[in-house]
Amino acid sequence: MNQQILFNDDITFDDNSLEYMFTGLFSGERVTIRIKTENSLPLNDALKFDFECQVEEWLEENEPSDNGEITLFYK
Repeated sequence: MNQQILFNDDITFDDNSLEYMFTGLFSGERVTIRIKTENSLPLNDALKFDFECQVEEWLEENEPSDNGEITLFYK
């Protein structure tokens, strides 16, 4: 796996939108990553690793939006 993005350790959960949000650096630019879930999941290192892997896989064939956001659904 080629790490295209460096993730910051600033993950938060929004109860209203049911999404985790964190930031990272992609090609020298700050991006905001939103991971939508069906409910609040206990945040631990394994879940953060899953999120990071999902973003890296997505970036293999996609680019962040023009406003520097990536929005995914947790699988």
